[in-house]
Amino acid sequence: MAGCALIATNSLGCRSTKATAKAMDSRLVRLAEDGNTAYDEGDLNVAVKKYRQAIARAWSMDDPFESGTHAYNLAACLTSLSENAVATDWLIESRAELCRANASTANTWLLEAKIAQSELRLSDADRMVDRAACAKPPCADDGQACQCGRNDPCRESCVTKIPCVGSCFAENEAEESCRVAYQAQIHLARARIAAERYDIPLANEQLSCACELASQVCSEDMQAELQRVSALVHLAKGEYMQAAWHFDKEADHLRLAGTYREIPNTLELAAAAYEQAGLPRDAALRLTRVAKIWFGRGDTTRAWSFVQQASVQAEVAGCESINRRLALIAHEIQQAVLANGQPLSSLSPEVEPMDQLSDQPSEFDWLKNDSLNPFPDVVTATWIPPTK
Repeated sequence: MAGCALIATNSLGCRSTKATAKAMDSRLVRLAEDGNTAYDEGDLNVAVKKYRQAIARAWSMDDPFESGTHAYNLAACLTSLSENAVATDWLIESRAELCRANASTANTWLLEAKIAQSELRLSDADRMVDRAACAKPPCADDGQACQCGRNDPCRESCVTKIPCVGSCFAENEAEESCRVAYQAQIHLARARIAAERYDIPLANEQLSCACELASQVCSEDMQAELQRVSALVHLAKGEYMQAAWHFDKEADHLRLAGTYREIPNTLELAAAAYEQAGLPRDAALRLTRVAKIWFGRGDTTRAWSFVQQASVQAEVAGCESINRRLALIAHEIQQAVLANGQPLSSLSPEVEPMDQLSDQPSEFDWLKNDSLNPFPDVVTATWIPPTK
C-alpha cells in the first residue's frame, strides 16, 4: 500500500469535459475563471455565485456545452457545502445539456456516486460508478482536436506539414493521458466504496489498478487522490498511523496542485488519525495548521475552534512549544476580532484577553474544550470542477 501511495490524484482525470469546446464569449470566460479560482482557494460561496452567473450567461446564448459544464461546476461546489439534494438536481440539468452538446457526461456520474456514498447509499453509488465506466471519457473527441490526415490544410507542403504532425502527436498523447487518468478515477471510486463496506481485498485490488494507471500520468491532483483513497483503506483496516501518513502526503500534493480548499479538511483527518494512533503531539501540530489556514482565510470563529482543539492535544502531549505557538495564533485571532469591532465573547463565552496570560503561555484553561470532535466523516473525497 505504501508503495502505491507515492503515485496518487484528486481530480477527475481531465479538467474539461470536451477539450475542443472553448467559450468564445469574454464575459463567460471571465466568470468561469473567477469561479474556478474561488473554488480552488476554498471560497465556495463566491464560486457558487460566479458559476450561477456563468450558467445564466450560457443560457442566454443557448450554449448547451457551457450550460452543462457550469451546471456541473455548481453541483461540485454545492456538494462541498453539503447541499447534496440541490447538487443532484444540477447534475441532472448538467447531463441533459451535455447530452444535447454531444459531450461526455462521465464526470456527472462520478460526482453523483460520491454524493450517494457520502449518504451511505452504497448500492446507488455502485450503480453510478458503473454508468461512469460505460460513459465516454471526458476527453477530446477522436479526430476533432487535430486536422492532420486527409483534411490536413497544409498537406500540400512537406515543410509546413511537419509541425502539424507534431501537434497531432502531442494532442493524441494528451488525450491518451486523459483517458488513462479517467480510468484510474473509476478504480478509485470503486476502492472508496469497497473501503466503506470494509471489503479490504476488493479495495486493495481496485487501488492497485488505480496505482498502475496513475503511474502513467504526471499529476499532483492524481497523487492527492491516491493518497486519500490509500488512507481510507488503512482506516478500514484500523491502521491509523499509516492513514495519518497518507493524509499528510495528500495535503502536500494538494498544495502543489494549487487545490488549497481541501487542505484544512485533509489535515483535520490527519489529526484525528494521529489521535487515534496515540500521538497527540502530531495531532496538535496538524490542528494548529488548520487554525492558521482558517485565520488566513478570514474565518476567525473557525480558526478559534481549531486553536481550542489543538490546545487539548498539546496539553495531553505536554508540549510547551506548541502551547507557545497556539498563544501567538490566539492573540492574532483576538486582535482581528477586536479590529472588526466585535467583542471577544463572539468567539467563546470563556475568552479572556491574551495580555493577561502572556507570562504563562503554557496555561490554556481558557482554551480548553472538554470534548474534541469525534473522528470526522472520511467518506467524501476531493472533487474538482471540469473546466479551467
